Amino acid sequence: MTIKVSGICKRFGSFVALDRVELDVRSGELLALLGPSGSGKTTLLRILGGLERPDQGSLTFFGEAALGLTPRDRRVGFVFQHYSLFRHMTVFDNVAFGLDVQSRKVRPSRAVITEKVRTLLALVQLEPLADRYPSQLSGGQRQRVALARALAIEPRVLLLDEPFGALDAKVRKELRRWLRRLHDEMHITSVFVTHDQEEALELADRVVVMNRGRVEQVGIPSHVYNNPASPFVYDFLGNVNRFDCVIDAGVARVAGLPLAIPAVGMAPGPAVAFFRPHDVEITRLDLPANGDGAPTPEVARARVRHIFAIGPTARIELDLSGHPVEVVMDQDRLRGLGVGGGDWCGVRLIRGQLFRAGAVAATTTYQR
Repeated sequence: MTIKVSGICKRFGSFVALDRVELDVRSGELLALLGPSGSGKTTLLRILGGLERPDQGSLTFFGEAALGLTPRDRRVGFVFQHYSLFRHMTVFDNVAFGLDVQSRKVRPSRAVITEKVRTLLALVQLEPLADRYPSQLSGGQRQRVALARALAIEPRVLLLDEPFGALDAKVRKELRRWLRRLHDEMHITSVFVTHDQEEALELADRVVVMNRGRVEQVGIPSHVYNNPASPFVYDFLGNVNRFDCVIDAGVARVAGLPLAIPAVGMAPGPAVAFFRPHDVEITRLDLPANGDGAPTPEVARARVRHIFAIGPTARIELDLSGHPVEVVMDQDRLRGLGVGGGDWCGVRLIRGQLFRAGAVAATTTYQR
C-alpha cells in the first residue's frame, strides 16, 4: 500500500471539509477523487501533498508517518489546474526548475539535468518546443509542460488537481487519453481530483466518490457506475431519472403512474427509484391520442415532448403523467418505431435501483 489515510478530519471555521475520511491508495494505481464542489476532494489532495494539515487523523506514505514530512520529503509531484508555469522561463527551464533548486548535495550535474529534461520533453511530446515560452503554447501543451516538471523530480506520488479543468472539451478528452497511456507506461502512483464524472470513469483504475467531506463509495469505475452504494452516487454519476414511490407488498408503486416495480425483500414504506436514460425502453402504443386503453403494470403510457437526434443516438424527453423522463436510444431503432414529437408511446423500465427514502446503502437492484 502506497498511502493510507485514517480518520482524517479538517475544518475551516464552522465548515467541515473532511469528516473521518478513511482511504487506501494502492501502489502504481491511478486513483480519482470525484465529487461536486465542496465535497472535500481538493482538501484531501492538499493534505496528501503536505500543503494542508488535518485537525486529526493519521497519514502514512509507504508505511512511514507522513504528517510531519514536508512535500519535498514526501517526494510528491504536483500538477495544478492553471499550470503555474514560470512565464519568464522557457519550456526547458520550467521542466528543469525542480532539479535546479535542489541542494548541492543531491542536485544532478548540468549534463544529467539536460539529458533528463530532454527525455521528459520527448515523453510528453514537446521536445521541439524546448526553447519556447509558456505564452507561445496552447493550453494542452502548457499542461504537458507542467506534468513533465512534476515528473522531473522523480516523485513517488503524483498529485493532480483538476488537471484538465481549464481546457476546452475536445482538448480535455485528447489529453486525458494521453495521460492514461503515459500512466500505463510509467506506473507511478497517482491521485487526481475532478468533478467530471466521465473523466473519472474513463481515466481511473479506481474512483473515490466524495460528498460533504465523506467517502460515499470506492471501487473500479464499472462497479461504482453499475452498483451505486447510495442515492447520491447514483444521482451524481451521469444523467438519471428519479421517481419517489411507495413500497407495499413487495412492489414499489410510483404515485399516479400505472407502474409496478418489484421490490423483493424491502419493507413497506417510502422509497426512491432510479433509472438511467439507457435503461428505459420505448415501445409503440397503438392507442388513440385521447387516452383510452389499458396499460399493463410493466408498460406505462407517455407522450414525446422533444427528440434530440445527433450522431448515432437520440435523446428523447417524455411526459409520463406529468413526470419528465429522459430516454437515450439508438437512432435506427427510434426510426423503426415511427415515434415522433407529440406522439404517444409505451414506456418500460428495464433496469433500475431502489433505495429506502433517506437510506445510505442500496436495498435492491431491479432488472427485467
